Amino acid sequence: MAKIEKYGAVGFLAGQVAYDKDGSVKHRGDFKAQARDVFAAVRKLVEAGGGTLDNVLKINTYVTDVRYRPEFRAVREEFFGAKAPMSMAHPDYLIEVEAIAVV
Repeated sequence: MAKIEKYGAVGFLAGQVAYDKDGSVKHRGDFKAQARDVFAAVRKLVEAGGGTLDNVLKINTYVTDVRYRPEFRAVREEFFGAKAPMSMAHPDYLIEVEAIAVV
């Protein structure tokens, strides 16, 4: 069930991809390596803000090929454990609505 959480600070991360220092694509053609780099970057950014991956409430994931879904779930679990943040990374979910509320 979705819920609204209140915290002292909120961080938004948009468009994290796996890239080299020169901005080129890293691990071209290797889904798991790219996924690991992306989650490692997310962890580094959250930690830089004073948090941990436990502070991540929700992730939106855009996978270019649905066949990568099982690999994505495996790598996500490497970083977040079995209790990962809310994500539409399950084949039984047919719709997801995302909302940001400022109260």
